[in-house]
Amino acid sequence: MEQSKKIHYAWFVFISLALMFFASVGMLGNTNGLYLTPVAKEMGWTRTDASWYLTIYMLVMAFSQPFASRLIYKVSPKLLLGIAMTFVCVATGAASQFHTIMAWNISAIFIGLGQAVIMYLAVPILLGNWFNKKFATVLGIALALGTLGSAIANPVAGALITQYGWRSARLIMSVAAWVIAMPGILFIIRFKPADMGLKPYGYEEGQDSKAAAPLKGVSAMNALKSPAMYMVVLLAGCVVLFASMNTQIPGYATSVGLATTVGAFAMTILNFANMGGKVFLGWLTDRVGYLGAMLTALISGILGAIIILMGGGNVTIFYTGLIFFGLCFASLTVMLPLVVKGIFGPKEFGKIYSNVTMVQSVISAFAAIIYAKIFDISKSFVFAWQLNLVTLTLGIILLLGAVKIGKKLIHE
Repeated sequence: MEQSKKIHYAWFVFISLALMFFASVGMLGNTNGLYLTPVAKEMGWTRTDASWYLTIYMLVMAFSQPFASRLIYKVSPKLLLGIAMTFVCVATGAASQFHTIMAWNISAIFIGLGQAVIMYLAVPILLGNWFNKKFATVLGIALALGTLGSAIANPVAGALITQYGWRSARLIMSVAAWVIAMPGILFIIRFKPADMGLKPYGYEEGQDSKAAAPLKGVSAMNALKSPAMYMVVLLAGCVVLFASMNTQIPGYATSVGLATTVGAFAMTILNFANMGGKVFLGWLTDRVGYLGAMLTALISGILGAIIILMGGGNVTIFYTGLIFFGLCFASLTVMLPLVVKGIFGPKEFGKIYSNVTMVQSVISAFAAIIYAKIFDISKSFVFAWQLNLVTLTLGIILLLGAVKIGKKLIHE
Protein backbone atom coordinates (compact mmCIF):
# COMPACT_ATOMS: atom_id res chain seq x y z
CA MET A 1 0.00 0.00 0.00
CA GLU A 2 2.84 2.36 0.83
CA GLN A 3 4.53 1.60 -2.51
CA SER A 4 1.31 2.23 -4.46
CA LYS A 5 1.01 5.76 -3.06
CA LYS A 6 4.32 6.84 -4.54
CA ILE A 7 4.47 8.66 -7.85
CA HIS A 8 5.59 6.16 -10.48
CA TYR A 9 9.01 6.98 -11.95
CA ALA A 10 7.44 6.77 -15.43
CA TRP A 11 5.88 10.20 -14.85
CA PHE A 12 9.31 11.77 -14.27
CA VAL A 13 10.52 10.19 -17.52
CA PHE A 14 7.42 11.59 -19.24
CA ILE A 15 8.08 15.11 -17.93
CA SER A 16 11.74 14.94 -18.96
CA LEU A 17 10.94 13.74 -22.49
CA ALA A 18 8.24 16.38 -22.82
CA LEU A 19 10.68 19.14 -21.80
CA MET A 20 13.26 17.81 -24.25
CA PHE A 21 10.70 17.89 -27.07
CA PHE A 22 9.48 21.33 -25.95
CA ALA A 23 13.03 22.70 -26.12
CA SER A 24 14.39 20.99 -29.23
CA VAL A 25 11.33 21.07 -31.49
CA GLY A 26 9.18 23.85 -30.01
CA MET A 27 11.86 26.39 -29.11
CA LEU A 28 14.38 25.72 -31.89
CA GLY A 29 12.92 23.63 -34.71
CA ASN A 30 9.64 25.52 -35.00
CA THR A 31 11.20 28.99 -34.82
CA ASN A 32 13.61 28.57 -37.75
CA GLY A 33 11.41 30.59 -40.09
CA LEU A 34 11.77 33.73 -37.97
CA TYR A 35 15.44 34.09 -38.87
CA LEU A 36 15.18 33.82 -42.66
CA THR A 37 14.34 37.47 -43.39
CA PRO A 38 16.85 39.14 -41.02
CA VAL A 39 19.62 36.70 -42.00
CA ALA A 40 19.04 37.20 -45.73
CA LYS A 41 18.93 40.98 -45.26
CA GLU A 42 22.16 41.21 -43.24
CA MET A 43 24.11 38.73 -45.36
CA GLY A 44 22.86 40.01 -48.70
CA TRP A 45 21.54 36.53 -49.55
CA THR A 46 18.38 35.63 -51.42
CA ARG A 47 15.64 33.99 -49.38
CA THR A 48 16.42 30.77 -51.24
CA ASP A 49 20.07 30.99 -50.12
CA ALA A 50 18.97 31.51 -46.52
CA SER A 51 16.42 28.67 -46.71
CA TRP A 52 18.67 25.94 -48.04
CA TYR A 53 19.85 24.99 -44.57
CA LEU A 54 16.27 24.01 -43.67
CA THR A 55 16.12 21.61 -46.59
CA ILE A 56 19.58 20.24 -45.75
CA TYR A 57 18.74 19.59 -42.12
CA MET A 58 15.44 17.91 -43.04
CA LEU A 59 17.17 15.65 -45.56
CA VAL A 60 19.99 14.77 -43.15
CA MET A 61 17.39 14.00 -40.51
CA ALA A 62 15.42 11.87 -42.98
CA PHE A 63 18.27 9.64 -44.06
CA SER A 64 19.67 9.36 -40.52
CA GLN A 65 16.43 7.92 -39.15
CA PRO A 66 17.18 4.19 -39.75
CA PHE A 67 20.62 4.57 -38.14
CA ALA A 68 19.20 6.60 -35.25
CA SER A 69 16.48 4.01 -34.60
CA ARG A 70 19.13 1.35 -34.03
CA LEU A 71 21.24 3.54 -31.77
CA ILE A 72 18.28 4.16 -29.46
CA TYR A 73 18.20 0.45 -28.61
CA LYS A 74 21.98 0.14 -28.16
CA VAL A 75 23.21 3.37 -26.58
CA SER A 76 22.32 4.79 -23.17
CA PRO A 77 19.66 7.55 -23.46
CA LYS A 78 21.84 9.75 -21.25
CA LEU A 79 24.62 9.59 -23.83
CA LEU A 80 22.58 9.46 -27.05
CA LEU A 81 19.99 12.11 -26.18
CA GLY A 82 22.65 14.25 -24.53
CA ILE A 83 24.76 14.25 -27.70
CA ALA A 84 21.70 14.79 -29.92
CA MET A 85 20.43 17.73 -27.87
CA THR A 86 23.92 19.23 -27.73
CA PHE A 87 24.28 18.90 -31.51
CA VAL A 88 20.99 20.74 -32.04
CA CYS A 89 21.69 23.53 -29.53
CA VAL A 90 25.37 24.09 -30.31
CA ALA A 91 24.86 24.04 -34.09
CA THR A 92 21.87 26.39 -33.82
CA GLY A 93 23.71 28.75 -31.47
CA ALA A 94 26.97 28.63 -33.43
CA ALA A 95 25.13 29.78 -36.57
CA SER A 96 24.65 33.12 -34.78
CA GLN A 97 28.34 33.78 -35.44
CA PHE A 98 28.47 32.60 -39.06
CA HIS A 99 28.94 34.84 -42.09
CA THR A 100 29.05 32.36 -44.99
CA ILE A 101 26.46 30.13 -46.62
CA MET A 102 28.78 27.12 -46.34
CA ALA A 103 29.15 27.48 -42.56
CA TRP A 104 25.40 28.01 -42.23
CA ASN A 105 24.69 24.83 -44.22
CA ILE A 106 27.28 22.77 -42.33
CA SER A 107 25.48 23.65 -39.09
CA ALA A 108 22.32 22.20 -40.67
CA ILE A 109 24.01 18.80 -40.92
CA PHE A 110 24.56 18.65 -37.15
CA ILE A 111 21.04 19.93 -36.44
CA GLY A 112 19.66 17.19 -38.70
CA LEU A 113 21.72 14.49 -36.95
CA GLY A 114 20.46 15.61 -33.55
CA GLN A 115 16.83 15.99 -34.57
CA ALA A 116 16.94 12.54 -36.22
CA VAL A 117 16.93 11.09 -32.71
CA ILE A 118 14.68 13.62 -30.97
CA MET A 119 11.95 14.78 -33.35
CA TYR A 120 10.20 11.51 -34.22
CA LEU A 121 11.81 8.53 -32.51
CA ALA A 122 12.87 9.06 -28.90
CA VAL A 123 9.56 10.14 -27.36
CA PRO A 124 7.27 7.34 -28.67
CA ILE A 125 9.92 4.62 -28.19
CA LEU A 126 10.84 5.52 -24.60
CA LEU A 127 7.30 6.33 -23.46
CA GLY A 128 6.20 3.00 -24.96
CA ASN A 129 8.70 1.26 -22.70
CA TRP A 130 7.54 3.07 -19.57
CA PHE A 131 3.75 3.04 -19.98
CA ASN A 132 1.60 -0.10 -20.20
CA LYS A 133 -1.50 2.06 -19.69
CA LYS A 134 -2.31 5.56 -20.94
CA PHE A 135 0.57 5.36 -23.42
CA ALA A 136 -1.30 7.09 -26.24
CA THR A 137 -2.58 9.83 -23.93
CA VAL A 138 0.82 10.69 -22.45
CA LEU A 139 2.37 10.54 -25.93
CA GLY A 140 -0.19 13.07 -27.16
CA ILE A 141 0.47 15.38 -24.21
CA ALA A 142 4.25 15.16 -24.58
CA LEU A 143 4.11 15.97 -28.28
CA ALA A 144 1.57 18.74 -27.68
CA LEU A 145 4.19 20.50 -25.59
CA GLY A 146 6.24 20.90 -28.77
CA THR A 147 3.39 22.93 -30.22
CA LEU A 148 3.08 24.85 -26.95
CA GLY A 149 6.80 25.54 -27.14
CA SER A 150 6.31 26.95 -30.62
CA ALA A 151 3.41 29.15 -29.45
CA ILE A 152 5.53 30.53 -26.61
CA ALA A 153 8.92 30.65 -28.33
CA ASN A 154 7.91 32.38 -31.57
CA PRO A 155 6.77 35.66 -29.97
CA VAL A 156 9.68 35.52 -27.49
CA ALA A 157 12.24 34.96 -30.26
CA GLY A 158 10.55 37.64 -32.38
CA ALA A 159 10.85 40.13 -29.54
CA LEU A 160 14.51 39.21 -28.99
CA ILE A 161 15.24 39.68 -32.69
CA THR A 162 13.60 43.11 -32.61
CA GLN A 163 15.35 44.17 -29.42
CA TYR A 164 18.81 42.63 -29.78
CA GLY A 165 19.11 41.35 -33.37
CA TRP A 166 18.88 37.85 -34.80
CA ARG A 167 22.38 36.80 -33.71
CA SER A 168 21.78 37.41 -30.01
CA ALA A 169 18.27 35.99 -30.23
CA ARG A 170 19.48 32.75 -31.80
CA LEU A 171 22.21 32.32 -29.21
CA ILE A 172 19.90 33.06 -26.27
CA MET A 173 17.25 30.60 -27.51
CA SER A 174 19.85 27.86 -28.05
CA VAL A 175 21.32 28.21 -24.55
CA ALA A 176 17.84 28.30 -22.97
CA ALA A 177 16.76 25.16 -24.84
CA TRP A 178 19.88 23.27 -23.71
CA VAL A 179 19.38 24.31 -20.09
CA ILE A 180 15.71 23.22 -20.13
CA ALA A 181 16.33 19.81 -21.72
CA MET A 182 19.60 18.55 -20.29
CA PRO A 183 18.80 18.00 -16.58
CA GLY A 184 16.11 15.45 -17.43
CA ILE A 185 18.29 13.79 -20.05
CA LEU A 186 21.30 13.45 -17.74
CA PHE A 187 19.62 12.61 -14.44
CA ILE A 188 16.16 11.13 -15.06
CA ILE A 189 15.55 9.44 -18.43
CA ARG A 190 16.26 5.71 -18.62
CA PHE A 191 15.58 3.40 -21.55
CA LYS A 192 13.17 1.05 -19.75
CA PRO A 193 11.87 0.37 -16.22
CA ALA A 194 13.88 -2.86 -15.88
CA ASP A 195 17.06 -0.78 -15.96
CA MET A 196 16.02 0.51 -12.53
CA GLY A 197 14.40 -2.69 -11.29
CA LEU A 198 10.92 -1.25 -11.89
CA LYS A 199 7.79 -2.30 -13.77
CA PRO A 200 6.07 -0.09 -16.37
CA TYR A 201 3.25 2.20 -15.32
CA GLY A 202 0.02 0.20 -15.49
CA TYR A 203 1.69 -3.11 -14.68
CA GLU A 204 -0.55 -5.25 -12.51
CA GLU A 205 0.55 -7.85 -9.99
CA GLY A 206 0.07 -11.39 -11.20
CA GLN A 207 1.37 -10.57 -14.68
CA ASP A 208 4.98 -11.57 -13.98
CA SER A 209 5.21 -14.13 -16.74
CA LYS A 210 3.69 -11.76 -19.27
CA ALA A 211 5.83 -8.83 -18.16
CA ALA A 212 8.99 -10.91 -18.32
CA ALA A 213 8.23 -12.27 -21.78
CA PRO A 214 10.01 -10.74 -24.77
CA LEU A 215 8.10 -8.12 -26.73
CA LYS A 216 6.09 -9.61 -29.56
CA GLY A 217 5.68 -8.20 -33.02
CA VAL A 218 6.67 -8.39 -36.64
CA SER A 219 10.41 -8.23 -37.31
CA ALA A 220 11.69 -5.26 -39.30
CA MET A 221 12.83 -7.64 -42.03
CA ASN A 222 9.39 -9.25 -42.37
CA ALA A 223 7.69 -5.86 -42.19
CA LEU A 224 9.69 -4.69 -45.21
CA LYS A 225 8.42 -7.73 -47.13
CA SER A 226 4.78 -6.91 -46.39
CA PRO A 227 2.51 -4.66 -48.48
CA ALA A 228 1.23 -3.30 -45.16
CA MET A 229 4.57 -1.56 -44.62
CA TYR A 230 4.38 0.29 -47.90
CA MET A 231 0.76 1.19 -47.33
CA VAL A 232 1.69 2.76 -43.98
CA VAL A 233 4.61 4.62 -45.59
CA LEU A 234 2.28 5.99 -48.29
CA LEU A 235 -0.25 6.88 -45.60
CA ALA A 236 2.48 8.86 -43.84
CA GLY A 237 3.21 10.62 -47.12
CA CYS A 238 -0.45 11.60 -47.47
CA VAL A 239 -0.59 12.97 -43.93
CA VAL A 240 2.67 14.93 -44.10
CA LEU A 241 1.72 16.47 -47.45
CA PHE A 242 -1.56 17.64 -45.94
CA ALA A 243 0.09 18.86 -42.74
CA SER A 244 2.69 20.80 -44.73
CA MET A 245 -0.12 22.95 -46.09
CA ASN A 246 0.08 24.77 -42.75
CA THR A 247 2.93 26.92 -44.10
CA GLN A 248 0.61 28.20 -46.84
CA ILE A 249 -2.26 29.25 -44.55
CA PRO A 250 -1.32 32.98 -44.34
CA GLY A 251 -0.78 33.06 -48.11
CA TYR A 252 -4.13 31.36 -48.73
CA ALA A 253 -5.92 33.90 -46.52
CA THR A 254 -4.43 36.77 -48.54
CA SER A 255 -5.25 35.05 -51.85
CA VAL A 256 -9.00 34.99 -51.03
CA GLY A 257 -9.05 38.63 -49.99
CA LEU A 258 -8.66 38.29 -46.24
CA ALA A 259 -6.51 40.74 -44.28
CA THR A 260 -2.94 39.90 -43.34
CA THR A 261 -3.95 39.99 -39.67
CA VAL A 262 -6.52 37.26 -40.36
CA GLY A 263 -3.82 35.03 -41.80
CA ALA A 264 -1.56 35.70 -38.81
CA PHE A 265 -4.30 34.91 -36.28
CA ALA A 266 -5.16 31.81 -38.30
CA MET A 267 -1.77 30.38 -37.37
CA THR A 268 -2.55 30.90 -33.69
CA ILE A 269 -5.83 29.02 -34.08
CA LEU A 270 -4.07 26.27 -36.00
CA ASN A 271 -1.37 25.90 -33.33
CA PHE A 272 -3.94 25.52 -30.56
CA ALA A 273 -6.04 23.11 -32.65
CA ASN A 274 -2.91 21.08 -33.34
CA MET A 275 -1.95 21.07 -29.67
CA GLY A 276 -5.42 20.10 -28.48
CA GLY A 277 -5.69 17.55 -31.28
CA LYS A 278 -2.60 15.71 -30.07
CA VAL A 279 -4.02 15.31 -26.59
CA PHE A 280 -7.47 14.37 -27.93
CA LEU A 281 -6.16 11.77 -30.40
CA GLY A 282 -3.99 10.19 -27.72
CA TRP A 283 -6.95 10.03 -25.35
CA LEU A 284 -9.20 8.65 -28.10
CA THR A 285 -6.68 5.94 -29.00
CA ASP A 286 -6.62 4.69 -25.41
CA ARG A 287 -10.41 4.37 -25.57
CA VAL A 288 -11.33 3.20 -29.08
CA GLY A 289 -8.01 2.04 -30.51
CA TYR A 290 -5.59 3.43 -33.07
CA LEU A 291 -7.79 2.62 -36.10
CA GLY A 292 -10.78 4.64 -34.88
CA ALA A 293 -8.58 7.55 -33.83
CA MET A 294 -6.66 7.64 -37.12
CA LEU A 295 -9.89 7.50 -39.15
CA THR A 296 -11.21 10.39 -37.05
CA ALA A 297 -8.12 12.43 -37.87
CA LEU A 298 -8.25 11.74 -41.62
CA ILE A 299 -11.98 12.48 -41.87
CA SER A 300 -11.41 15.67 -39.88
CA GLY A 301 -8.77 16.74 -42.41
CA ILE A 302 -11.16 16.14 -45.30
CA LEU A 303 -13.88 18.16 -43.56
CA GLY A 304 -11.41 20.95 -42.83
CA ALA A 305 -10.32 21.23 -46.47
CA ILE A 306 -13.94 21.22 -47.68
CA ILE A 307 -15.00 23.87 -45.15
CA ILE A 308 -12.05 26.13 -46.05
CA LEU A 309 -12.73 25.77 -49.78
CA MET A 310 -16.46 26.44 -49.38
CA GLY A 311 -15.91 29.35 -47.01
CA GLY A 312 -14.02 31.49 -49.50
CA GLY A 313 -13.46 34.88 -47.88
CA ASN A 314 -15.67 34.25 -44.84
CA VAL A 315 -13.45 34.62 -41.78
CA THR A 316 -15.61 32.56 -39.39
CA ILE A 317 -15.87 29.62 -41.79
CA PHE A 318 -12.13 29.85 -42.51
CA TYR A 319 -11.29 29.64 -38.80
CA THR A 320 -13.75 26.76 -38.31
CA GLY A 321 -12.09 24.81 -41.09
CA LEU A 322 -8.71 25.35 -39.47
CA ILE A 323 -9.87 23.63 -36.28
CA PHE A 324 -10.62 20.46 -38.26
CA PHE A 325 -7.36 20.95 -40.17
CA GLY A 326 -5.44 21.13 -36.89
CA LEU A 327 -6.91 17.86 -35.64
CA CYS A 328 -5.64 16.03 -38.72
CA PHE A 329 -2.34 17.91 -38.51
CA ALA A 330 -1.89 16.49 -35.00
CA SER A 331 -1.97 12.94 -36.35
CA LEU A 332 1.39 13.50 -38.04
CA THR A 333 3.37 12.99 -34.84
CA VAL A 334 0.84 11.27 -32.57
CA MET A 335 -1.08 8.78 -34.68
CA LEU A 336 1.52 7.51 -37.14
CA PRO A 337 3.70 5.89 -34.43
CA LEU A 338 0.55 4.44 -32.85
CA VAL A 339 -0.56 3.02 -36.22
CA VAL A 340 2.86 1.44 -36.77
CA LYS A 341 2.89 -0.06 -33.28
CA GLY A 342 -0.71 -1.24 -33.64
CA ILE A 343 -0.11 -3.04 -36.93
CA PHE A 344 3.41 -4.41 -36.43
CA GLY A 345 3.66 -4.66 -32.65
CA PRO A 346 6.31 -3.34 -30.25
CA LYS A 347 9.08 -5.89 -30.92
CA GLU A 348 11.05 -3.82 -33.47
CA PHE A 349 8.86 -0.74 -33.46
CA GLY A 350 11.72 1.75 -33.67
CA LYS A 351 13.35 0.13 -36.69
CA ILE A 352 10.04 -0.11 -38.56
CA TYR A 353 8.87 3.37 -37.62
CA SER A 354 12.16 4.92 -38.79
CA ASN A 355 11.20 4.00 -42.38
CA VAL A 356 8.00 5.96 -41.94
CA THR A 357 9.71 8.99 -40.41
CA MET A 358 12.29 8.99 -43.21
CA VAL A 359 9.49 9.44 -45.76
CA GLN A 360 7.87 12.11 -43.56
CA SER A 361 11.08 14.12 -43.43
CA VAL A 362 11.79 13.87 -47.17
CA ILE A 363 8.29 15.02 -48.12
CA SER A 364 8.44 17.80 -45.51
CA ALA A 365 11.66 19.04 -47.10
CA PHE A 366 10.01 19.49 -50.49
CA ALA A 367 6.34 20.13 -49.66
CA ALA A 368 6.71 23.93 -49.54
CA ILE A 369 8.29 23.88 -53.00
CA ILE A 370 5.42 21.72 -54.31
CA TYR A 371 2.78 24.12 -53.01
CA ALA A 372 4.69 27.15 -54.26
CA LYS A 373 4.84 25.59 -57.73
CA ILE A 374 1.09 24.87 -57.68
CA PHE A 375 0.39 28.49 -56.80
CA ASP A 376 2.81 29.83 -59.42
CA ILE A 377 1.09 27.78 -62.14
CA SER A 378 -2.55 28.20 -61.10
CA LYS A 379 -2.32 31.57 -59.26
CA SER A 380 -4.50 29.97 -56.59
CA PHE A 381 -4.36 27.51 -53.68
CA VAL A 382 -7.64 25.85 -54.70
CA PHE A 383 -5.91 22.99 -56.51
CA ALA A 384 -3.65 22.43 -53.49
CA TRP A 385 -6.72 21.93 -51.25
CA GLN A 386 -8.31 19.66 -53.86
CA LEU A 387 -5.10 17.65 -54.03
CA ASN A 388 -5.25 17.18 -50.27
CA LEU A 389 -8.84 15.94 -50.47
CA VAL A 390 -7.63 13.23 -52.83
CA THR A 391 -4.57 12.33 -50.75
CA LEU A 392 -6.53 12.07 -47.48
CA THR A 393 -9.18 9.90 -49.14
CA LEU A 394 -6.36 7.71 -50.43
CA GLY A 395 -4.98 7.72 -46.88
CA ILE A 396 -8.21 6.18 -45.53
CA ILE A 397 -8.01 3.41 -48.15
CA LEU A 398 -4.35 2.76 -47.35
CA LEU A 399 -5.03 2.67 -43.60
CA LEU A 400 -7.86 0.15 -43.90
CA GLY A 401 -5.79 -1.98 -46.28
CA ALA A 402 -2.72 -1.94 -44.03
CA VAL A 403 -4.77 -2.94 -40.98
CA LYS A 404 -6.43 -5.81 -42.88
CA ILE A 405 -3.11 -7.17 -44.14
CA GLY A 406 -1.45 -6.55 -40.78
CA LYS A 407 -3.86 -8.91 -39.02
CA LYS A 408 -2.44 -11.77 -41.08
CA LEU A 409 1.19 -11.04 -40.19
CA ILE A 410 2.94 -13.35 -37.76
CA HIS A 411 3.90 -11.69 -34.45
CA GLU A 412 6.83 -13.55 -32.94
